[in-house]
Amino acid sequence: MTRRSSSKAGKPVEELDLLFELSPEEWLLRRKGYRKQPKAIQINETLLTIGNGYLNIRGSLEELPPGNCGGMYLAGIYDKSEADVEELVKCPMWTDVSVWHEGDKFCLSCCQALEHEQILDMKKGVLHRSTTFKTHQGQILTLETSRLVYMHDPHRGYMRVRITPRNFSGQIRVLSGLNGEVYNRGYFPREKYKHLLLERIERGRNFMYLEMKTRQQGIRIAEAASWKMVTGSAPMLRWEPRIYGEKFTSEITIEALRGQTYSFEKHAVVMTSCDVPEQCSTNMIKEAICNLRDYVRLGAVVEIRQHIDAWRDLWEQADVRIDGDAKAQQALRYNIYQLLINAPSRPGPIGAKFLSSEGYMGHVFWDTEIFILPFYIHNFPSVARNVLMYRCNTLPGAKRNAANTGYEGARFAWESATTGEDVTPRFASKLEKTIRLIYTGTEEDHIVSDVIYGVERYYRVTGDEEFLLHCGLEIVFLTARFWASRVEKRGERYEIHTVIGPDEFHEHVNNNAYTNYLVKWHLRLAAMLVKHVEKTSPEVLRELSEKIALDDDEPLHWLDISRKLKFNQNDETGLIEQFDGYFSLKNYVIERCDRTGHPVLPKGVNFRNIARTQLIKQADVLLMMLLFPHAFTMAEKKANYDYYEPRTAHKSSLSHCTHAMMGLAVAERGNAYRYFMKTALFDLENLHDNTELGIHAASVGGSWQTVIHGFAGLTLKSDRIVLNPWLPKKWERLSFKVKWRERTVHLDITHHEVTITIEAASEMTLPCTLYGQTHKIRTNESCTLSYCPAK
Repeated sequence: MTRRSSSKAGKPVEELDLLFELSPEEWLLRRKGYRKQPKAIQINETLLTIGNGYLNIRGSLEELPPGNCGGMYLAGIYDKSEADVEELVKCPMWTDVSVWHEGDKFCLSCCQALEHEQILDMKKGVLHRSTTFKTHQGQILTLETSRLVYMHDPHRGYMRVRITPRNFSGQIRVLSGLNGEVYNRGYFPREKYKHLLLERIERGRNFMYLEMKTRQQGIRIAEAASWKMVTGSAPMLRWEPRIYGEKFTSEITIEALRGQTYSFEKHAVVMTSCDVPEQCSTNMIKEAICNLRDYVRLGAVVEIRQHIDAWRDLWEQADVRIDGDAKAQQALRYNIYQLLINAPSRPGPIGAKFLSSEGYMGHVFWDTEIFILPFYIHNFPSVARNVLMYRCNTLPGAKRNAANTGYEGARFAWESATTGEDVTPRFASKLEKTIRLIYTGTEEDHIVSDVIYGVERYYRVTGDEEFLLHCGLEIVFLTARFWASRVEKRGERYEIHTVIGPDEFHEHVNNNAYTNYLVKWHLRLAAMLVKHVEKTSPEVLRELSEKIALDDDEPLHWLDISRKLKFNQNDETGLIEQFDGYFSLKNYVIERCDRTGHPVLPKGVNFRNIARTQLIKQADVLLMMLLFPHAFTMAEKKANYDYYEPRTAHKSSLSHCTHAMMGLAVAERGNAYRYFMKTALFDLENLHDNTELGIHAASVGGSWQTVIHGFAGLTLKSDRIVLNPWLPKKWERLSFKVKWRERTVHLDITHHEVTITIEAASEMTLPCTLYGQTHKIRTNESCTLSYCPAK
């Protein structure tokens, strides 16, 4: 086939140029240069991920050089096949592009890179790439790409490709297609798992189509795309569709002129059988192709405008301004970007690596409720509800977990996926780099109450009564029933044996302080909710009691356990023992850090014998105090911070943010800022040397929490705002907004003043406590208050 490109594309191309203009520098993440080491390639892929919460695409180079680990991941699409447990599936790719001239491929692995840069525009959610190649024959060509997945329409994506031969003319082949030849990483090096089977592959004059199906669950994944040349005066010599097994490629050959730029564009549609009515799931091609035709007819310009508008609205709510500290500002903004691109638009899971890779197999941990959920609660309550609805929808799986382990009620799994049933692997290579059995799936039960902490926090900030009555109560009561069957009676006290707390260096311990305190709170909350709902919604309580066979004595038993559950705290010093026998272990402290700032274990201590010492992996007792700040005095917090902080090895991405916020709580402010920057830069600077395996979602959420709840000192209660701000010296101003029970609270904080504006539908006066002094704030009016930070 021979044809010329259309000259009518001029105006849309000019509009695209304007839409793709880079945002100001503070919104950009630049990655310059190219290193051929697989680890360096994969770190960039992780950091430059784009997405919309439904589908995320790693920032891989379009030509997929050796060592790449490119991938696209769809929320909630799991499969087991030959893997040890169910895992997040790497889905077919549509962003592959390759450019050829006279048998030479323009690729960074086989050409010299005269210039190379990838730029993530966080303000617009667009990934740009510009590379100038030089082949062994001396031909120089510049490749430029821009790609995005739409925030307003999660099923659609777009990519623009531009090529410019700099010092030669001749035939150039430009290929792009749909790549179903994808595999998940295996457990061992070079091991791969195949989760997808080819169902259908079709080619048409203006479209390409690929359909694959997961092997275990039979979920169909459909991708449709168009690939065409849109500008350039060169004649298109050939258009050839080609099929290579599970790959479809559309190849365009042009007669290119030296110095001329040629543009191509790709429209893509992605959907699964979970997204369409059941009667349509067997005819996915019709759904996908109709969607694609509507998309192409509408045009990319219209869609990209809506996409940018959607991002503008998101940032209008979520942006946090830090004046005076450019490094902290960019790092925090990057972390917020990650939270935005992973926000589920419908009930679904958020994994510990988000949708940036299949790291941790895409499983859901306690990270979700404790570290990630608060951002959504305070900014996008509907998203927070979606996150919690995942727990509600997987409650049957949690009930099976409890029954399978010999307990009553519901037990949320340490690692969960599709159904909520436990999918914790049986073995893993941990810090000591040897294969060993892991016990988190059977012992790290604090996640059961971590979920309830998220439920209570959501209700306290949003006041969502409907969620509480029709979902939250059942979760709270069934998990309370689990704990009532899990505890052991020892004389007049109750105890919880054989657990792992947040500090995973110590396994099979009894009466972990974090776990026991959370359970005491959880059971007391459950008993209080029974009384509350009995007064406010007795019919709801009656129906739920019949459904779960809740009798009148059960809440009294919960309250009895809560009062008598063992908790070891020295009355004189206020020091809390992390678990039974902890203070009898060998007493080591961390005395120095290496050049990168990582704690160095004392001489003679390694990851094989560390369980016999008081050294801990991450915050445990301190995290408990952070979650319940009003339950402990300043002296108690200081005593425990001073004891546990020097004994913490920070071998988890969850640790630094806790120490930052606790540092602020006990006036260790220099430490607090240092820990905050470690949290905020955790992936950007690859601080744990494993960013190639995916984003650390807990540190991302922890960065936001440290600024809002730590430096701003904000707590939203059901009836008041509480503020205890302290800004680092270099920060001139901190400003942001949060949602609070259908109101929007604007905060502008300097070193000595706080300006508060509460937007509300009606006029009222609300209390705000600033460093212990209560002020009355009228809604829809700005109020500036002076403060003196506590010493």
